[in-house]
Amino acid sequence: MDHVLGTVQAQVGLRTIYDDDFIDRLNHYYTVILLIVFTVIVSTNQYVGDPIECWCPADFTENRVDYTNFVCWVSNTYYIPMQNQIPVNVDNRRQKELTYYQWVPIILLILALLFKMPRMVWKVLSASSGISMDKLGNLAKETQYISPEDREKKLNHIVKYLDQWLSGVQHYRAGMCVKLRESASKFACCFCGRHFGNYLVTCVLFIKLLYLVNAISQLYILNAFLGTDYSVYGIEVLTSLYNGEDWTYSPRFPRVTLCDFEIRQMTNLQRWTVQCVLPINLFNEKIFIFLWFWHVLLAFLSAFSLVVSAYAFMFPQHRKSYIRKYLLLNKLYKTGRMASEREKKMVRRFVDNYLRHDGCYVLRVFSNNANDVITSEIIKYLYQDYVKEKEQRENKDVDTNGLMEDSQK
Repeated sequence: MDHVLGTVQAQVGLRTIYDDDFIDRLNHYYTVILLIVFTVIVSTNQYVGDPIECWCPADFTENRVDYTNFVCWVSNTYYIPMQNQIPVNVDNRRQKELTYYQWVPIILLILALLFKMPRMVWKVLSASSGISMDKLGNLAKETQYISPEDREKKLNHIVKYLDQWLSGVQHYRAGMCVKLRESASKFACCFCGRHFGNYLVTCVLFIKLLYLVNAISQLYILNAFLGTDYSVYGIEVLTSLYNGEDWTYSPRFPRVTLCDFEIRQMTNLQRWTVQCVLPINLFNEKIFIFLWFWHVLLAFLSAFSLVVSAYAFMFPQHRKSYIRKYLLLNKLYKTGRMASEREKKMVRRFVDNYLRHDGCYVLRVFSNNANDVITSEIIKYLYQDYVKEKEQRENKDVDTNGLMEDSQK
């Protein structure tokens, strides 16, 4: 989907900037498009075609037939199986009412909005991180389509931009147990914030949790909206398929219903019960069957994405191996026993003290929008500047210690 739609957007001049993974986009982008398409389909059948047709007595005029169809559409019909007798008590009939079919387009749009909400929350939270993810994605895209000379200037601009952001996020030095909180923040996201260097990754995990909660809670929202046991609807469909039964006809979406209405004529009040057909439920049934399986799929994928991301963010070895991979491409690091202790220590400090969680995450976002060659150059420049700064600081400390010893002598 990403490749096809991304190619189409590129052809019409729209840039696709990704700061999330495919499962996130499956929630907030593709599902929203899917729900809007379903809304258009249902709305077209409601407002262009005839959503309901009632079988009226023969003495009804054409105006009375139209009136009956309108009244039965705006009021709620009820479903009684053909083999069952229609209850005499009106209250018993109302317990079987179908209250959803007029509002299906509205509920589909509400579901689409709920799927979009976590993305809106992410935009608000990421804006407080101190770095613009959209700007970074645009810079990554631009570096792929320019000349080598211009690309070198663009890379220097990106490196300077990242260095200012990484250097500006200093360790938190106020409060109690500072060292303890800094150490805990490397593994526990409850110690989060810009000063701890794990603000963005904590926001990512929080958004993924929202996607999971959203997918599960919508099953219960639809259960309340449809007024049936919708949360087990898909299981019943699978059971019917396994037993070789007809799964296409469900009492949740009946096609033939009953409608009660009254006609006032002077002092006389006549009550009528007519049988109606709901063609719209042919579409509703298939749409909500698909949505049940789609929600379950999204729930499993969101849970998988949350667990994998939490595992990757929790253990620093994943970040170090990711950075070492690009340093090896630039021959700035040696594998195995060939690497000296100083190199290992420098890379470890570069990842833990300079990049930290958020820096590694931003580099991954940059890699998703560019390519490995450009990403390796960015990491190379950042690492070289970091090593150079460390060496200058060490030489300065040596000179300072030498002057102090000379003064003491």
